[in-house]
Amino acid sequence: MKITLKSLLALAMVICMLFAVAGCGDKGKETSSEQTVNDDFFATTETKDDVSSEDISSNTSSDAQSNVTSNKDNASNKNQNTSSGGKTSSTTNTSSNGSGNITTKVPEGFQIGGKSWKDVLAGMPKKLRGTKLTMYNWNPATEYTGAPAVMDSFQKQTGIRVTWNTISHSVYFTKISAIIASGENIPDMARIGYAELDFIQNMQPLSVSKFDFKDEAWDENMMKTLTFGGKTYGTTLRNTHISGVYVMFYNKAVIDKYNYEDPYKLWKAGKWTWDKFLEMCEDAKDDGMNFGCVGEGHMPAYVSTYGVTNLYYNGKMMASNWNSPEWLKIHQELGDLYNKQGLLGRGQAELFNAAGCPFYVGTTVHARNKNPYFGDVKANKTLYFVPLPEHPEQKKYYQGYGEIEAYGIPKGANNPEAVPYFLRYFLDGANYTLDTYFGNKQNLEVYNWCMNQPNKVVNWGYETEDVAGIGEVKTIEKCTGAQVKNFIDTNSRINAKWVDEQNKILNKLK
Repeated sequence: MKITLKSLLALAMVICMLFAVAGCGDKGKETSSEQTVNDDFFATTETKDDVSSEDISSNTSSDAQSNVTSNKDNASNKNQNTSSGGKTSSTTNTSSNGSGNITTKVPEGFQIGGKSWKDVLAGMPKKLRGTKLTMYNWNPATEYTGAPAVMDSFQKQTGIRVTWNTISHSVYFTKISAIIASGENIPDMARIGYAELDFIQNMQPLSVSKFDFKDEAWDENMMKTLTFGGKTYGTTLRNTHISGVYVMFYNKAVIDKYNYEDPYKLWKAGKWTWDKFLEMCEDAKDDGMNFGCVGEGHMPAYVSTYGVTNLYYNGKMMASNWNSPEWLKIHQELGDLYNKQGLLGRGQAELFNAAGCPFYVGTTVHARNKNPYFGDVKANKTLYFVPLPEHPEQKKYYQGYGEIEAYGIPKGANNPEAVPYFLRYFLDGANYTLDTYFGNKQNLEVYNWCMNQPNKVVNWGYETEDVAGIGEVKTIEKCTGAQVKNFIDTNSRINAKWVDEQNKILNKLK
């Protein structure tokens, strides 16, 4: 047969039509499995989307603190460098989220390990299908980029319908406690956030869920932090991307404007130290800025510096470092940096947002794309963070938490058995697109390094309430170094009374 140009064109048209039909078929298959979000899927109460500067300061209160836990150096942590500039790889691995037809790339270090979601789902009691799960959080579901679709997928796979209720952080703990005390409309799970016994006493031990948490996917060390009197009251996943570790934020636009050294490059080179940080703060002051660094105050700084907290659980009772030499030394140094040298400033997120200083100490929660913090810096795509700098006197690096993404089961919950299955899916980074979760891949790398540090501390500071009936503890942050010793001595009775109150709650939990 003679092949002509006309016949070739005709053949090409037929081939194109065949590919078009095949493409439509693939597209149809893809659409049938696409995750969609029902607008009525989430019920919210007391949701507050507009966040004022007052809400911002209350949203990361440093008064809510907890005890110390040190993770053991295990196999999963042996590849981590405990000096600044860790060796976390940025390569990605493909992981299935258990739906059978959806895969996502999970950065190395974010694999949670343990049983696959498919195996976990296979072990879920059939009686849970068709049930409802009610939860409370102070962050709306939409703040967790991708969470609505993840929760929709969870419902499709398990048959469990989740209602997410949001209450403003400033009243969250008192309102949840009141709801549980009332015995009406009790949620099945509630965000804990801190290891505070005042709130944890509203929870049941996790054993009520009848779930086996020995799987390595669960964060054993965090669960130890939330264990009192031999009973565990909260849980989270080991390598979840959803948590609130303390970091040092920096505005790259300010760094570049004044030709400062890039903190990320310093960290990678092992040169991100406390002295270098203070030197850069002094440069900022010399360049006309009010402070070198603002943020949430003493707590993050002392966690990175010494790993010492005031209140802690020693395995038998609550104890305190209030009168220890370390506690005094930390606050004397920081007191002068705040109130004598003026290098550090308390709060003032709006100053950092307006490019008024290079640094801000806060939690990685602030870096989430949909979190209301630092809107202007995020819009300019210049929000970055690094680990807190190493102090020359620290014996090992401590990574502090500002908020933990842990959840408990309230007393009187109707569906406690469904809680672990939801958390196992919701907290798994394999079900999300993580590349831009914190704005850029660099931040994701740093977060991953912080989460994988072997020595973690969950903050628990000092009492500011009049629990003792003998006067209120005025903030220690107003003291210069020379005034700190007198402050500690004057308020020892209040602190001791606070520790005593915590032990009374602890005895109720045993």
